[in-house]
Amino acid sequence: MRTAALLLAATLGGCAQSETRSPAMEDARSLAAAETAFAAHSVREDMRAAFIAHFAADGVLVRAGWVNAREFLTPRPAPPIVLDWRPVHAQVAASGDLGLSTGPWKLVSRAQPDAPAAYGQFVSVWKREPGGAWQVLVDLGISHPGPVFWDRSLETVAVRADPAPAGETVEAAERRFGDEARANGARAAYAKHGSSSLRLYRDGASPMAGKEAALAWPGLAGEQRTWSIEKSEVAGSRDFAYARGAYYAAAAAKPAGWYLRVWHREAGAWRIALDVANPAPAQ
Repeated sequence: MRTAALLLAATLGGCAQSETRSPAMEDARSLAAAETAFAAHSVREDMRAAFIAHFAADGVLVRAGWVNAREFLTPRPAPPIVLDWRPVHAQVAASGDLGLSTGPWKLVSRAQPDAPAAYGQFVSVWKREPGGAWQVLVDLGISHPGPVFWDRSLETVAVRADPAPAGETVEAAERRFGDEARANGARAAYAKHGSSSLRLYRDGASPMAGKEAALAWPGLAGEQRTWSIEKSEVAGSRDFAYARGAYYAAAAAKPAGWYLRVWHREAGAWRIALDVANPAPAQ
């Protein structure tokens, strides 16, 4: 989500209406409301307090690798920033226990309020236990020049129940994607395994929303990567999942950065709904 903003800090909305009122759509709206409340808490108090309050006990973000958010933030003071954001896209599994929220963030220094703001996009995977509240499970994001998507209305999506057959795991989908990328290149892999609504986020570039925009991005031609999964999880309805971990340049021993890939079921197969990568700091 706001990981890119957190890294910067260490170195210093409207809703589209729908006639659909299904339980799944209500779940998506409730996730977006939780994200909005999270952002309001950050602006009202501070980023640190908001993250501690809204992350799950096992929720993680990137700080020179994946770390437990609460454990990382609790012993540290709040950074001298104002961090604001808003969701523009939220989607939830048919089971209502796992979902995604993404949108723009903005960071302003408290010490130098007239200094130029920093901007980017967050990606959050949220989890909800039966009878419980939505909590952030995974957070990763990118930074880029200037504000993007701040004027967009909120889009809420309920994943259509299309459960994966027994034995068809998201880890297997990750392996198939990686094999395709190694054999035929990144563009071919995203073309084959990407959802029709694929979102591709890369640090320094404006977010690419839609498969056509993602496949047209010139940077794909230079992406030669392998991926190592650290954790994956699938919704109870087996139609929504994520995998997170590290990515590596060809033949490199150290991670080149960290990634989060969100998958959903579409046309009878696992498809990539959102792919975000954040590079490791320069050595």
